[in-house]
Amino acid sequence: MKKKPAMGRAAVVGLLVALMIVPAALAAKGGGGSGGAGTGASITFNPTAAVVGQEYRVIGSGFRPNTWVTVGAYFSDTTWWNSQISDAQGKISLSFTATRPGQVYHEAKQQGQNGRLRLLATATLTVNPS
Repeated sequence: MKKKPAMGRAAVVGLLVALMIVPAALAAKGGGGSGGAGTGASITFNPTAAVVGQEYRVIGSGFRPNTWVTVGAYFSDTTWWNSQISDAQGKISLSFTATRPGQVYHEAKQQGQNGRLRLLATATLTVNPS
């Protein structure tokens, strides 16, 4: 008597295709000023580029109103953090100082009801030498 395979070939192929597509789709949701996981939150910079030693602001919108938001600025040698409670419209405005030249990745995280931080938006600032 011949044994039947537990999963047919079509099912295995379908599973493999799904495993390849899902990570790519999730990865496409992050990046340059957009919100992660379809949140609608975003961050931008003022000015849009900076030089070493210059102060700049991270401007955010689309966060839950009156909720703790923290932003990390990932320079090549250190990470700087700044936080505030979003206003009644879900907006934030945080000040940073550019400490090193390069592409500086920023991420904005919002505190959830369970107290955990959830990544909602990312963007990259260009910092030029002074």
